[in-house]
Amino acid sequence: MQANNLHIAGVGASAGGLEAMLPMFAGMRPTGRIAYVVAQHMAKNGHDELVVRLIGRESALPVVLARDGDQLVADTVYVIPSGRDGHVTGVTMRLDAPDAGHLSTPSVNALFTSIAMTRRDKAIGIVLSGTGSDGVAGCRAIKSQGGLTLAQEPLDAKFDGMPRAAIDASTVDHVLPAKEIGAMLAGLFPGKPAPGWCPPNTGPAMLARALAERSPDYADPALVDPGYQELQRLLPQIHKATGIDFSSYKEDTLLRRLEKRKSTLGITSAEAYQDLIRLRPEELKALQHIFLVSVSSFFRDRESFQVLRTALASLVSGKPRGDPVRVWVPGCASGEEPVTLAILLRELSAHHPVEIVASDLNPEALALAREGVYRQTAFKEMDSALRDRYFKPKGQHYLVNEDIKAGIRYEQHDVLGGDPPANLDLVSCRNLLIYMKSHLQDKLIKQFHTALRSQGLLFIGQSESLSFVGNSLFVPIDHYHRLFRRRH
Repeated sequence: MQANNLHIAGVGASAGGLEAMLPMFAGMRPTGRIAYVVAQHMAKNGHDELVVRLIGRESALPVVLARDGDQLVADTVYVIPSGRDGHVTGVTMRLDAPDAGHLSTPSVNALFTSIAMTRRDKAIGIVLSGTGSDGVAGCRAIKSQGGLTLAQEPLDAKFDGMPRAAIDASTVDHVLPAKEIGAMLAGLFPGKPAPGWCPPNTGPAMLARALAERSPDYADPALVDPGYQELQRLLPQIHKATGIDFSSYKEDTLLRRLEKRKSTLGITSAEAYQDLIRLRPEELKALQHIFLVSVSSFFRDRESFQVLRTALASLVSGKPRGDPVRVWVPGCASGEEPVTLAILLRELSAHHPVEIVASDLNPEALALAREGVYRQTAFKEMDSALRDRYFKPKGQHYLVNEDIKAGIRYEQHDVLGGDPPANLDLVSCRNLLIYMKSHLQDKLIKQFHTALRSQGLLFIGQSESLSFVGNSLFVPIDHYHRLFRRRH
Protein backbone atom coordinates (compact mmCIF):
# COMPACT_ATOMS: atom_id res chain seq x y z
CA MET A 1 0.00 0.00 0.00
CA GLN A 2 1.09 3.63 -0.36
CA ALA A 3 3.27 4.80 2.51
CA ASN A 4 1.08 7.81 3.28
CA ASN A 5 -1.86 5.49 4.01
CA LEU A 6 0.02 3.15 6.36
CA HIS A 7 -1.12 3.04 9.98
CA ILE A 8 1.63 2.34 12.50
CA ALA A 9 0.79 0.70 15.81
CA GLY A 10 3.22 1.08 18.68
CA VAL A 11 3.05 -1.72 21.25
CA GLY A 12 4.36 -0.81 24.71
CA ALA A 13 5.02 -3.36 27.45
CA SER A 14 7.18 -4.11 30.45
CA ALA A 15 6.92 -6.87 33.11
CA GLY A 16 4.46 -9.51 31.91
CA GLY A 17 4.47 -8.02 28.43
CA LEU A 18 5.59 -11.14 26.65
CA GLU A 19 2.71 -13.13 28.18
CA ALA A 20 0.32 -10.49 26.81
CA MET A 21 1.90 -10.25 23.37
CA LEU A 22 1.76 -13.97 22.60
CA PRO A 23 -2.07 -14.21 22.54
CA MET A 24 -2.39 -10.71 21.10
CA PHE A 25 -0.22 -11.38 18.07
CA ALA A 26 -1.68 -14.87 17.71
CA GLY A 27 -5.02 -13.13 17.16
CA MET A 28 -3.75 -10.56 14.65
CA ARG A 29 -4.84 -10.84 11.04
CA PRO A 30 -3.37 -9.21 7.94
CA THR A 31 -5.23 -6.07 6.93
CA GLY A 32 -2.72 -4.62 4.48
CA ARG A 33 -2.94 -1.38 6.48
CA ILE A 34 -1.04 -1.67 9.79
CA ALA A 35 2.64 -2.14 10.72
CA TYR A 36 3.49 -2.96 14.36
CA VAL A 37 6.50 -1.71 16.35
CA VAL A 38 7.15 -3.27 19.78
CA ALA A 39 8.83 -1.43 22.66
CA GLN A 40 9.28 -4.13 25.32
CA HIS A 41 11.32 -2.99 28.33
CA MET A 42 14.49 -5.10 28.41
CA ALA A 43 17.90 -4.93 30.03
CA LYS A 44 20.75 -4.25 27.61
CA ASN A 45 21.70 -7.46 25.79
CA GLY A 46 18.27 -8.72 26.78
CA HIS A 47 18.14 -11.77 24.48
CA ASP A 48 16.59 -9.86 21.57
CA GLU A 49 16.61 -12.77 19.14
CA LEU A 50 14.99 -15.06 21.71
CA VAL A 51 12.17 -12.55 22.25
CA VAL A 52 11.63 -12.33 18.48
CA ARG A 53 11.54 -16.12 18.18
CA LEU A 54 9.10 -16.50 21.07
CA ILE A 55 6.68 -13.95 19.65
CA GLY A 56 7.15 -15.27 16.13
CA ARG A 57 6.33 -18.79 17.22
CA GLU A 58 2.78 -17.69 18.15
CA SER A 59 2.25 -14.68 15.90
CA ALA A 60 -0.08 -14.76 12.91
CA LEU A 61 2.18 -12.09 11.32
CA PRO A 62 5.93 -12.23 10.57
CA VAL A 63 8.12 -10.89 13.40
CA VAL A 64 11.59 -9.37 12.87
CA LEU A 65 14.20 -7.55 14.94
CA ALA A 66 14.07 -3.89 13.93
CA ARG A 67 17.13 -2.34 12.26
CA ASP A 68 18.01 1.28 11.88
CA GLY A 69 16.65 2.52 8.54
CA ASP A 70 14.04 -0.23 8.10
CA GLN A 71 11.15 0.81 5.87
CA LEU A 72 8.05 -0.31 7.76
CA VAL A 73 5.58 -2.41 5.81
CA ALA A 74 2.06 -3.54 6.63
CA ASP A 75 1.34 -6.81 8.43
CA THR A 76 4.83 -7.08 9.92
CA VAL A 77 5.91 -6.88 13.57
CA TYR A 78 9.17 -5.04 14.35
CA VAL A 79 10.76 -5.55 17.79
CA ILE A 80 13.05 -2.72 18.97
CA PRO A 81 16.33 -4.23 20.25
CA SER A 82 17.36 -3.85 23.88
CA GLY A 83 19.54 -0.90 24.82
CA ARG A 84 18.03 1.29 22.09
CA ASP A 85 15.10 3.67 21.76
CA GLY A 86 12.93 3.43 18.67
CA HIS A 87 11.53 6.37 16.74
CA VAL A 88 9.41 6.39 13.60
CA THR A 89 9.95 9.06 10.96
CA GLY A 90 7.48 8.78 8.10
CA VAL A 91 7.56 5.02 7.63
CA THR A 92 11.24 4.65 8.53
CA MET A 93 12.49 3.02 11.72
CA ARG A 94 15.22 4.90 13.54
CA LEU A 95 17.20 3.37 16.43
CA ASP A 96 18.95 5.75 18.83
CA ALA A 97 20.92 5.64 22.05
CA PRO A 98 18.49 5.92 25.00
CA ASP A 99 17.74 9.36 26.35
CA ALA A 100 19.22 9.86 29.80
CA GLY A 101 15.77 10.78 31.15
CA HIS A 102 14.21 7.45 30.18
CA LEU A 103 14.00 5.12 33.19
CA SER A 104 13.42 2.06 31.00
CA THR A 105 14.26 1.16 27.43
CA PRO A 106 13.08 0.87 24.82
CA SER A 107 10.97 3.86 25.87
CA VAL A 108 7.26 3.48 25.13
CA ASN A 109 6.67 7.24 25.36
CA ALA A 110 9.48 7.95 22.88
CA LEU A 111 8.09 5.46 20.36
CA PHE A 112 4.45 6.51 20.71
CA THR A 113 5.25 10.22 20.53
CA SER A 114 7.29 9.77 17.35
CA ILE A 115 4.44 7.77 15.77
CA ALA A 116 1.95 10.49 16.78
CA MET A 117 4.03 13.28 15.28
CA THR A 118 4.71 11.51 12.01
CA ARG A 119 1.54 9.47 11.42
CA ARG A 120 -1.00 11.76 13.14
CA ASP A 121 -4.49 10.24 12.73
CA LYS A 122 -2.88 7.05 11.42
CA ALA A 123 -1.10 6.48 14.74
CA ILE A 124 -2.14 3.64 17.05
CA GLY A 125 -0.86 3.03 20.59
CA ILE A 126 -1.32 -0.26 22.45
CA VAL A 127 -0.33 -0.45 26.14
CA LEU A 128 0.13 -3.92 27.63
CA SER A 129 1.22 -5.40 30.96
CA GLY A 130 3.93 -3.60 32.90
CA THR A 131 4.83 -1.66 36.02
CA GLY A 132 5.15 2.12 36.14
CA SER A 133 3.52 4.63 33.82
CA ASP A 134 5.57 4.55 30.60
CA GLY A 135 3.13 5.09 27.74
CA VAL A 136 0.87 7.70 29.33
CA ALA A 137 2.54 10.68 27.63
CA GLY A 138 2.76 8.73 24.38
CA CYS A 139 -0.94 7.86 24.42
CA ARG A 140 -1.75 11.50 25.14
CA ALA A 141 0.31 12.53 22.11
CA ILE A 142 -1.48 9.99 19.88
CA LYS A 143 -4.89 11.13 21.11
CA SER A 144 -3.98 14.79 20.47
CA GLN A 145 -3.28 13.96 16.83
CA GLY A 146 -6.54 12.06 16.31
CA GLY A 147 -5.03 8.59 16.56
CA LEU A 148 -6.37 5.49 18.32
CA THR A 149 -5.24 4.18 21.72
CA LEU A 150 -5.90 0.81 23.33
CA ALA A 151 -4.94 -0.72 26.67
CA GLN A 152 -4.95 -4.25 27.98
CA GLU A 153 -7.72 -4.90 30.49
CA PRO A 154 -5.95 -4.47 33.88
CA LEU A 155 -7.54 -7.64 35.24
CA ASP A 156 -6.12 -9.49 32.23
CA ALA A 157 -2.58 -8.12 32.75
CA LYS A 158 0.05 -9.87 34.87
CA PHE A 159 1.18 -6.39 36.00
CA ASP A 160 -1.49 -3.71 35.63
CA GLY A 161 0.58 -0.58 36.34
CA MET A 162 1.13 0.59 32.76
CA PRO A 163 -2.36 -0.06 31.35
CA ARG A 164 -4.04 1.28 34.49
CA ALA A 165 -1.93 4.47 34.42
CA ALA A 166 -2.93 5.12 30.81
CA ILE A 167 -6.60 4.42 31.57
CA ASP A 168 -6.65 6.58 34.70
CA ALA A 169 -5.10 9.46 32.72
CA SER A 170 -8.09 9.29 30.30
CA THR A 171 -5.77 8.68 27.37
CA VAL A 172 -7.26 5.34 26.22
CA ASP A 173 -10.07 4.84 23.72
CA HIS A 174 -10.64 1.14 24.34
CA VAL A 175 -9.81 -1.41 27.05
CA LEU A 176 -9.98 -5.14 26.37
CA PRO A 177 -8.15 -8.43 26.99
CA ALA A 178 -4.93 -8.88 25.03
CA LYS A 179 -6.28 -11.78 22.99
CA GLU A 180 -9.17 -9.60 21.69
CA ILE A 181 -7.04 -6.69 20.42
CA GLY A 182 -6.38 -8.33 17.07
CA ALA A 183 -10.10 -8.88 16.48
CA MET A 184 -10.86 -5.24 17.18
CA LEU A 185 -8.17 -3.94 14.84
CA ALA A 186 -9.27 -6.35 12.11
CA GLY A 187 -12.79 -5.00 12.50
CA LEU A 188 -11.68 -1.36 12.33
CA PHE A 189 -9.27 -1.92 9.45
CA PRO A 190 -10.81 -4.74 7.40
CA GLY A 191 -8.66 -6.37 4.79
CA LYS A 192 -8.41 -9.70 3.07
CA PRO A 193 -5.36 -11.97 3.25
CA ALA A 194 -3.49 -12.88 0.11
CA PRO A 195 -4.78 -16.02 -1.63
CA GLY A 196 -3.59 -19.12 0.20
CA TRP A 197 -2.43 -17.14 3.22
CA CYS A 198 -2.52 -19.05 6.51
CA PRO A 199 -1.19 -17.85 9.87
CA PRO A 200 1.84 -19.66 11.31
CA ASN A 201 1.00 -22.74 13.40
CA THR A 202 -2.63 -22.86 12.27
CA GLY A 203 -4.63 -24.81 9.75
CA PRO A 204 -7.39 -23.68 7.41
CA ALA A 205 -10.11 -24.51 9.95
CA MET A 206 -8.54 -22.23 12.55
CA LEU A 207 -8.09 -19.48 9.98
CA ALA A 208 -11.71 -19.70 8.82
CA ARG A 209 -12.91 -19.55 12.41
CA ALA A 210 -10.78 -16.52 13.26
CA LEU A 211 -11.85 -14.65 10.15
CA ALA A 212 -15.50 -15.50 10.69
CA GLU A 213 -15.34 -13.99 14.18
CA ARG A 214 -14.12 -10.74 12.68
CA SER A 215 -16.39 -10.63 9.65
CA PRO A 216 -19.76 -12.36 9.92
CA ASP A 217 -20.09 -12.34 6.14
CA TYR A 218 -16.94 -14.43 5.67
CA ALA A 219 -17.13 -18.12 4.75
CA ASP A 220 -19.00 -20.28 7.26
CA PRO A 221 -16.40 -21.95 9.50
CA ALA A 222 -18.71 -24.94 9.87
CA LEU A 223 -17.60 -25.91 6.37
CA VAL A 224 -14.12 -26.76 7.65
CA ASP A 225 -14.27 -27.29 11.43
CA PRO A 226 -15.98 -30.40 12.86
CA GLY A 227 -16.78 -28.68 16.17
CA TYR A 228 -18.56 -25.89 14.36
CA GLN A 229 -20.35 -28.39 12.15
CA GLU A 230 -21.74 -30.09 15.24
CA LEU A 231 -22.75 -26.78 16.85
CA GLN A 232 -24.46 -25.56 13.67
CA ARG A 233 -26.47 -28.78 13.65
CA LEU A 234 -27.42 -28.45 17.32
CA LEU A 235 -28.49 -24.79 17.44
CA PRO A 236 -31.63 -25.20 15.26
CA GLN A 237 -32.53 -28.32 17.26
CA ILE A 238 -32.31 -26.37 20.54
CA HIS A 239 -34.29 -23.49 19.04
CA LYS A 240 -37.06 -25.83 17.92
CA ALA A 241 -37.18 -27.70 21.26
CA THR A 242 -36.96 -24.69 23.61
CA GLY A 243 -37.75 -21.58 21.55
CA ILE A 244 -34.37 -20.08 22.43
CA ASP A 245 -32.05 -18.95 19.64
CA PHE A 246 -28.33 -19.04 20.48
CA SER A 247 -27.13 -17.87 17.06
CA SER A 248 -25.98 -14.52 18.49
CA TYR A 249 -23.75 -16.16 21.11
CA LYS A 250 -20.01 -16.62 20.65
CA GLU A 251 -19.44 -20.03 19.15
CA ASP A 252 -16.27 -20.68 21.14
CA THR A 253 -18.16 -20.16 24.41
CA LEU A 254 -20.91 -22.55 23.36
CA LEU A 255 -18.39 -25.11 22.08
CA ARG A 256 -16.56 -25.17 25.42
CA ARG A 257 -19.81 -25.84 27.25
CA LEU A 258 -20.89 -28.45 24.71
CA GLU A 259 -17.59 -30.32 25.04
CA LYS A 260 -17.83 -30.20 28.84
CA ARG A 261 -21.36 -31.62 28.68
CA LYS A 262 -20.30 -34.44 26.35
CA SER A 263 -17.32 -35.22 28.57
CA THR A 264 -19.63 -35.45 31.61
CA LEU A 265 -21.82 -37.89 29.70
CA GLY A 266 -18.84 -39.89 28.47
CA ILE A 267 -19.63 -39.10 24.82
CA THR A 268 -16.76 -38.55 22.38
CA SER A 269 -18.39 -38.00 18.99
CA ALA A 270 -21.05 -35.79 17.43
CA GLU A 271 -22.99 -38.80 16.13
CA ALA A 272 -23.05 -40.45 19.54
CA TYR A 273 -24.48 -37.25 21.00
CA GLN A 274 -27.15 -37.16 18.29
CA ASP A 275 -28.02 -40.77 19.16
CA LEU A 276 -28.51 -39.70 22.78
CA ILE A 277 -30.75 -36.79 21.71
CA ARG A 278 -32.92 -39.15 19.64
CA LEU A 279 -33.21 -41.44 22.65
CA ARG A 280 -33.70 -38.62 25.19
CA PRO A 281 -35.01 -35.43 23.52
CA GLU A 282 -34.97 -33.65 26.90
CA GLU A 283 -31.19 -33.47 26.52
CA LEU A 284 -31.70 -30.43 24.28
CA LYS A 285 -33.37 -28.62 27.17
CA ALA A 286 -30.51 -29.60 29.49
CA LEU A 287 -28.05 -28.22 26.96
CA GLN A 288 -30.06 -24.99 26.76
CA HIS A 289 -29.68 -24.57 30.54
CA ILE A 290 -25.94 -25.17 30.29
CA PHE A 291 -25.61 -22.56 27.54
CA LEU A 292 -27.54 -19.92 29.49
CA VAL A 293 -25.86 -20.27 32.94
CA SER A 294 -28.35 -18.27 35.08
CA VAL A 295 -26.23 -17.76 38.22
CA SER A 296 -25.98 -14.56 40.24
CA SER A 297 -26.05 -13.10 43.79
CA PHE A 298 -27.14 -9.92 45.54
CA PHE A 299 -24.77 -6.92 45.36
CA ARG A 300 -22.39 -9.01 43.25
CA ASP A 301 -19.07 -7.10 43.10
CA ARG A 302 -19.99 -4.99 46.12
CA GLU A 303 -17.46 -2.21 45.46
CA SER A 304 -18.97 -1.66 42.01
CA PHE A 305 -22.38 -1.18 43.58
CA GLN A 306 -20.92 1.43 45.95
CA VAL A 307 -19.75 3.38 42.90
CA LEU A 308 -23.16 2.93 41.26
CA ARG A 309 -24.90 4.11 44.46
CA THR A 310 -23.01 7.42 44.34
CA ALA A 311 -23.96 8.00 40.71
CA LEU A 312 -27.61 7.07 41.36
CA ALA A 313 -27.77 9.38 44.38
CA SER A 314 -26.77 12.28 42.14
CA LEU A 315 -29.27 11.22 39.47
CA VAL A 316 -32.16 10.83 41.95
CA SER A 317 -31.44 14.14 43.68
CA GLY A 318 -31.91 15.93 40.35
CA LYS A 319 -35.36 14.43 39.71
CA PRO A 320 -38.62 16.17 40.68
CA ARG A 321 -40.37 14.54 43.65
CA GLY A 322 -42.58 11.69 42.44
CA ASP A 323 -40.73 11.26 39.13
CA PRO A 324 -40.01 7.51 38.66
CA VAL A 325 -36.56 6.01 38.29
CA ARG A 326 -36.68 3.73 35.24
CA VAL A 327 -34.27 0.81 34.92
CA TRP A 328 -33.73 -2.08 32.48
CA VAL A 329 -31.88 -5.26 33.47
CA PRO A 330 -31.39 -7.45 30.37
CA GLY A 331 -30.14 -10.94 31.22
CA CYS A 332 -31.64 -10.76 34.72
CA ALA A 333 -31.30 -14.51 35.44
CA SER A 334 -33.21 -15.42 38.63
CA GLY A 335 -33.68 -11.82 39.71
CA GLU A 336 -30.82 -11.03 42.08
CA GLU A 337 -29.66 -8.02 40.04
CA PRO A 338 -33.03 -6.24 39.66
CA VAL A 339 -33.85 -6.90 43.33
CA THR A 340 -30.47 -5.43 44.32
CA LEU A 341 -31.20 -2.31 42.27
CA ALA A 342 -34.72 -1.98 43.71
CA ILE A 343 -33.28 -2.13 47.24
CA LEU A 344 -30.51 0.32 46.38
CA LEU A 345 -33.00 2.84 44.98
CA ARG A 346 -35.35 2.38 47.94
CA GLU A 347 -32.45 3.12 50.29
CA LEU A 348 -31.64 6.30 48.35
CA SER A 349 -35.16 7.76 48.31
CA ALA A 350 -38.73 6.81 49.15
CA HIS A 351 -40.06 9.75 47.09
CA HIS A 352 -39.38 8.29 43.63
CA PRO A 353 -41.26 5.22 42.38
CA VAL A 354 -39.02 2.45 41.04
CA GLU A 355 -39.89 0.95 37.65
CA ILE A 356 -37.58 -1.91 36.72
CA VAL A 357 -37.99 -4.05 33.60
CA ALA A 358 -36.03 -7.29 34.01
CA SER A 359 -35.74 -9.57 30.97
CA ASP A 360 -34.17 -12.92 30.25
CA LEU A 361 -34.39 -15.74 27.71
CA ASN A 362 -34.62 -18.49 30.32
CA PRO A 363 -38.25 -19.14 31.38
CA GLU A 364 -37.19 -21.28 34.36
CA ALA A 365 -34.93 -18.51 35.69
CA LEU A 366 -37.76 -15.99 35.27
CA ALA A 367 -40.14 -18.26 37.19
CA LEU A 368 -37.66 -18.30 40.09
CA ALA A 369 -37.32 -14.52 39.89
CA ARG A 370 -41.08 -14.01 40.08
CA GLU A 371 -41.29 -16.34 43.07
CA GLY A 372 -38.58 -14.33 44.84
CA VAL A 373 -37.23 -17.09 47.09
CA TYR A 374 -33.44 -17.27 47.45
CA ARG A 375 -30.86 -19.52 49.09
CA GLN A 376 -28.61 -18.15 51.81
CA THR A 377 -25.60 -18.36 49.47
CA ALA A 378 -27.11 -15.57 47.33
CA PHE A 379 -26.51 -13.09 50.19
CA LYS A 380 -22.75 -13.55 50.58
CA GLU A 381 -22.00 -9.94 49.53
CA MET A 382 -25.08 -8.35 51.13
CA ASP A 383 -25.13 -6.88 54.64
CA SER A 384 -27.29 -8.98 56.97
CA ALA A 385 -29.10 -5.86 58.26
CA LEU A 386 -30.12 -4.99 54.70
CA ARG A 387 -31.20 -8.57 54.06
CA ASP A 388 -33.38 -8.60 57.20
CA ARG A 389 -34.97 -5.30 56.16
CA TYR A 390 -36.11 -6.45 52.72
CA PHE A 391 -36.49 -10.24 53.06
CA LYS A 392 -38.44 -12.63 55.28
CA PRO A 393 -37.16 -16.07 56.33
CA LYS A 394 -38.88 -18.94 54.57
CA GLY A 395 -37.59 -22.24 55.89
CA GLN A 396 -33.90 -22.38 55.01
CA HIS A 397 -34.39 -19.64 52.41
CA TYR A 398 -35.44 -15.99 52.19
CA LEU A 399 -38.45 -14.41 50.47
CA VAL A 400 -38.16 -10.87 49.07
CA ASN A 401 -40.71 -8.37 50.42
CA GLU A 402 -43.76 -7.65 48.25
CA ASP A 403 -43.10 -3.90 48.10
CA ILE A 404 -39.73 -4.59 46.45
CA LYS A 405 -41.20 -7.16 44.04
CA ALA A 406 -43.95 -4.69 43.08
CA GLY A 407 -41.43 -2.39 41.41
CA ILE A 408 -40.06 -5.10 39.10
CA ARG A 409 -41.68 -6.46 35.92
CA TYR A 410 -40.15 -9.69 34.60
CA GLU A 411 -40.35 -10.47 30.88
CA GLN A 412 -39.09 -13.27 28.65
CA HIS A 413 -37.36 -11.26 25.98
CA ASP A 414 -34.51 -11.62 23.51
CA VAL A 415 -32.36 -8.58 24.14
CA LEU A 416 -31.61 -8.24 20.41
CA GLY A 417 -35.22 -8.62 19.31
CA GLY A 418 -38.19 -6.28 19.64
CA ASP A 419 -38.31 -2.78 21.07
CA PRO A 420 -36.39 -2.04 24.30
CA PRO A 421 -37.87 0.02 27.15
CA ALA A 422 -37.55 3.79 26.65
CA ASN A 423 -36.70 6.89 28.72
CA LEU A 424 -34.43 4.88 31.03
CA ASP A 425 -32.24 6.26 33.79
CA LEU A 426 -30.10 3.11 34.04
CA VAL A 427 -29.31 0.01 32.01
CA SER A 428 -27.62 -2.67 34.10
CA CYS A 429 -26.32 -5.31 31.68
CA ARG A 430 -23.62 -7.22 33.49
CA ASN A 431 -21.95 -10.35 32.17
CA LEU A 432 -24.10 -10.67 29.07
CA LEU A 433 -21.89 -8.92 26.51
CA ILE A 434 -19.09 -11.45 27.05
CA TYR A 435 -21.26 -14.16 25.48
CA MET A 436 -22.10 -12.20 22.34
CA LYS A 437 -20.25 -11.78 19.06
CA SER A 438 -18.47 -8.43 18.76
CA HIS A 439 -20.71 -6.94 16.04
CA LEU A 440 -23.77 -7.84 18.10
CA GLN A 441 -22.22 -6.28 21.19
CA ASP A 442 -22.01 -3.01 19.25
CA LYS A 443 -25.62 -3.39 18.11
CA LEU A 444 -26.73 -3.87 21.72
CA ILE A 445 -24.71 -0.91 23.01
CA LYS A 446 -26.34 1.30 20.36
CA GLN A 447 -29.72 0.03 21.55
CA PHE A 448 -28.86 0.94 25.14
CA HIS A 449 -27.81 4.42 24.01
CA THR A 450 -31.18 4.92 22.31
CA ALA A 451 -33.12 3.60 25.32
CA LEU A 452 -31.40 5.85 27.86
CA ARG A 453 -32.30 9.43 28.65
CA SER A 454 -29.68 12.14 28.32
CA GLN A 455 -27.01 11.53 31.01
CA GLY A 456 -28.44 8.04 31.65
CA LEU A 457 -26.17 5.39 33.18
CA LEU A 458 -24.81 2.15 31.72
CA PHE A 459 -23.48 -0.50 34.14
CA ILE A 460 -21.64 -3.54 32.68
CA GLY A 461 -19.66 -6.46 34.10
CA GLN A 462 -16.09 -6.21 35.33
CA SER A 463 -14.88 -8.66 32.69
CA GLU A 464 -16.52 -6.64 29.90
CA SER A 465 -15.37 -3.59 27.93
CA LEU A 466 -16.88 -1.14 25.49
CA SER A 467 -15.66 -1.20 21.92
CA PHE A 468 -14.60 1.82 19.86
CA VAL A 469 -18.29 2.27 19.02
CA GLY A 470 -19.29 2.05 22.68
CA ASN A 471 -16.70 4.59 23.74
CA SER A 472 -18.06 7.03 21.16
CA LEU A 473 -21.51 6.77 22.77
CA PHE A 474 -20.63 6.59 26.47
CA VAL A 475 -18.11 8.34 28.72
CA PRO A 476 -16.68 6.49 31.75
CA ILE A 477 -17.68 7.60 35.24
CA ASP A 478 -15.53 4.86 36.79
CA HIS A 479 -13.73 2.72 34.25
CA TYR A 480 -12.51 0.10 36.72
CA HIS A 481 -16.05 -0.56 37.97
CA ARG A 482 -17.49 -0.33 34.44
CA LEU A 483 -19.93 2.52 35.03
CA PHE A 484 -20.60 4.85 32.07
CA ARG A 485 -22.77 7.84 31.25
CA ARG A 486 -24.55 8.52 27.93
CA ARG A 487 -22.56 11.11 25.97
CA HIS A 488 -25.39 12.84 24.12
